[in-house]
Amino acid sequence: MTVASSGVPSDAAIRRATARVDVDGAELDLHYRVTGNGPPLFLLHPSPLDSGFLSPLMTRLADRVTVIAPDTPGFGDSDPLPGPVHDLAPCVRAMSALRDALGLDRVAVYGSATGAQIAVEWAKAEPRAVCGVMLDNAAAFDDADRERITAGYLPDVTASADGSHLARAWHAAHDATLFFPWQYPAAENRISPALGAPEAMHVTARGYLRAGPRYEAVYRAAFRNERVENLRPIAIPLVMLRWQGSILTRWTGRLDACDWGPNVTMAHCGPSSEERWASLDKHLGHILPERFVDAAELCLDTGRTRHVDASFGQICYRPGRKEPVTRLVIPPLGASTTTVEPILASGDALLDLPGHAGSALPDALGLVHCVEAVRRVTDALGAHHLEVAGVGASDGVARTAAVADPRLVHVSLDLPGYSGPPPDLAPETSGAHLFRGWHWLREQSLERDQVPPEPARLTRMLLDLIDAREAHTILAGVLRTGAGPMFRS
Repeated sequence: MTVASSGVPSDAAIRRATARVDVDGAELDLHYRVTGNGPPLFLLHPSPLDSGFLSPLMTRLADRVTVIAPDTPGFGDSDPLPGPVHDLAPCVRAMSALRDALGLDRVAVYGSATGAQIAVEWAKAEPRAVCGVMLDNAAAFDDADRERITAGYLPDVTASADGSHLARAWHAAHDATLFFPWQYPAAENRISPALGAPEAMHVTARGYLRAGPRYEAVYRAAFRNERVENLRPIAIPLVMLRWQGSILTRWTGRLDACDWGPNVTMAHCGPSSEERWASLDKHLGHILPERFVDAAELCLDTGRTRHVDASFGQICYRPGRKEPVTRLVIPPLGASTTTVEPILASGDALLDLPGHAGSALPDALGLVHCVEAVRRVTDALGAHHLEVAGVGASDGVARTAAVADPRLVHVSLDLPGYSGPPPDLAPETSGAHLFRGWHWLREQSLERDQVPPEPARLTRMLLDLIDAREAHTILAGVLRTGAGPMFRS
């Protein structure tokens, strides 16, 4: 992350923000990432991933455009759509609401896979607001292909007490690195000679599990939308990236045989990442608006989760649902505000420690960064007097922050943290790390004669624990060394 001399992240960094918008009569929090300075360009991610998947592309484009990459509804940190999903129109309305909240009258849109299909429908719904679209991994299925591909393609990730949903998500993520469709492990469906990295498998499985069973409706709607006839009404500039080696090559090739109008550009390129990005760079100018905006103007933070700058990046926090805020609570190491919030008072503010959930991980994480995080959030809350408490080992952070800041008074919480260090949670090809973490979390409750959290919440706790594994290990060691056994990890 780029840091300015003032110690605050520079505008070149990818920043997180949230916007509360109205979609079909319901208020939704939409999480998004933003960076750059130039014409506004929305990037829409594939399913079941989130905007973090597009971070490398955001960094590449930041010196040319202002990039806004939302977590589409129901994915990543964005709220799900309020009603049943039969097509992509509600997703389009959510993106339009975000555009409007950001004060952008005209934008360009890049979409990949599901994101491409949302872009298609957005281009038709708002041709005056969307000045051009670029489609990546867009295909043209006939009905027979679609039925065959989708049969068994979308795993059931309904959370179950025995953790079997973890196996279903992992099976799909694992085999998808070798085959498309992944559920047909045959030679003609082979897309790679070797298994992908376990980290890549984990990203996909994590996407399924974070979105939960409601992901399927949007994903299925995107498959239904992959039709040539849905592209023909688009009158604005349309660029279709056609790169060799795409898992959809058999179906994207059908787009080449179509007779397109002058607004359509078929952008062919080689299989390497550099060739693909070079083609994107070459054709990007076809779709961009003339207006320039700066990323700093687009960080609204009007949702439940807020963000504040620290010397090493951004810190995520939740300000509490009642004012004035009188207490700031730090979740246990390895947990996030979203998993702790349901068991606390509605007026409590919470923060995600560095390296946890959306909070940045410093290059050399130490207790000083945690204390800074508490101070920055206290500043953001405008508090002149605030109680601060930590759960489990995080109480060591709360005590130290209270000593360093006269506005803070340490108080104790009668809530246990995690007892003992978690098992090795580094992603493995077998997916065993998911089950080690799952059973370790269940045993935390069982050892205290408590009923384990319900499966959906336990799944979120598991993903938070795996996301924070590096920070958890470091901070547990720091607190154990510095404070003795009273700060158990």
